[in-house]
Amino acid sequence: MIIGPCTVVTGGPEPVVHEDAAVRVVGSHISTIGRLGDLAAAHPDETLWPARGRVLMPGFINTHAHLARHLARGLMLRSAEEWRRYDRALSAEDVRWACAAALVEGMRHGVTTVVDFHRSGACLDLSLSEVMSAADEVGVRTATCYGAAEDDTPLERRAAIDESVGFARETARRGKGRLRGMLGVQATTLHGIETLLAEALESAGRQYAVHVDLALDLTPAERWARAETLPSTAYPALWAHAERAPRGLLDAARGRGDAFTASGTGGVSALLRETDAGWGSDDGANAPPVPDGALLPHSASAHYRRLFVTGAAWASDHFGEALGRIAPGSPADVVLVDYRPATEFSARTLHAHLWQGLLRAPVAGVMVAGDVVMDNGVLVNVDEREIQVRARECATRVWERM
Repeated sequence: MIIGPCTVVTGGPEPVVHEDAAVRVVGSHISTIGRLGDLAAAHPDETLWPARGRVLMPGFINTHAHLARHLARGLMLRSAEEWRRYDRALSAEDVRWACAAALVEGMRHGVTTVVDFHRSGACLDLSLSEVMSAADEVGVRTATCYGAAEDDTPLERRAAIDESVGFARETARRGKGRLRGMLGVQATTLHGIETLLAEALESAGRQYAVHVDLALDLTPAERWARAETLPSTAYPALWAHAERAPRGLLDAARGRGDAFTASGTGGVSALLRETDAGWGSDDGANAPPVPDGALLPHSASAHYRRLFVTGAAWASDHFGEALGRIAPGSPADVVLVDYRPATEFSARTLHAHLWQGLLRAPVAGVMVAGDVVMDNGVLVNVDEREIQVRARECATRVWERM
């Protein structure tokens, strides 16, 4: 398939902008970037996906989401206890339709990869299958885990870890590269991180990654000085809400080669002065954050790295693909955006366009692993109206159970 004519934003640490260009996709990967006329002449029998002058860029990577919490929208839940009551109220059916609705929302905002952290106390042995069924149907690249939490009993923590390991093993056996399992831990204290990480990293071994959901409530005097509890593993861990971690913990995780993700805007600026961090939606809208405030060169550059570089680097390790860039050999995870600027659009001005307009432009087309999953604003694999109706029915029941 050939996509064009379009303006190609390559992504990666050193992005390039190709105007009046086209991209050839072979199977699930990008083959060539060139001019439309040249590619069409060289491959006259290939299908053309008309881009109509839109911007083609890598799909966004959401590095920390709670997809099943999509049905809580409107409840304005805030406290940990409120979220626990919501999670316990979910059935397997609720999980499936909540995740489908969240993934569709993400696709409409250009999200092609999601790292999900799941908790649903009533359906431990069914929930991850429902998450992945929704992801497979919608067509979005997804990694998920069932999180073992600090306030679980030792038996419950063991069950959560075993469920994640078994699911990750089965997902790998099926050989669907877009779908991956991992392990998850959720901690509220530094002692809890020590305990949970030791269990999770031992179980993960050199086969699986670990997703750490920090729900820390620390006093200013608390420090992390136990780097020996973070052994080396084959895959870097992914730390969510890293803005809550003390500097010693950040340094220890960074020394392992781990990645960080932050949600919202509250502590992100301070965190980015310490280390690079990707973007995660948490339990909010599955859409990349649109910057607010004055445009500053360092702010625009940091925002670009957050959306296109840091999360993509971790996801590339986890999925074994060079995600987050449009280049020969990279997976064809791309989005077409209706953005036609009136001023210079080049590598020199890209950060400013991202900050001031590109992120607000509607997404017209989405391709994941070479498959078109949205074309001219219409979802290809699923009935969006059915997802909306079924999700709302499930939400009504969940709210009543709460």
